[in-house]
Amino acid sequence: WKIVKRSLVKGNILPSTWALKRKRYPDGRIRKYKARFCVRGDKQKFGFDYEETYAPVVQWSTVRMLLT
Repeated sequence: WKIVKRSLVKGNILPSTWALKRKRYPDGRIRKYKARFCVRGDKQKFGFDYEETYAPVVQWSTVRMLLT
């Protein structure tokens, strides 16, 4: 990813947000933190930026395996 000025973007800038969640053990202790980046796909314009979607998904066990 690169940070660019809004004036240089040739397209529609879609609004987005982070969804943060804490997973807990049954006794209430925090087990792990999860984060998801959400984009408002309903704001896309058909034929203009409709085909340009990218949603990478990876499991941490896969990353650890590649790093070992």
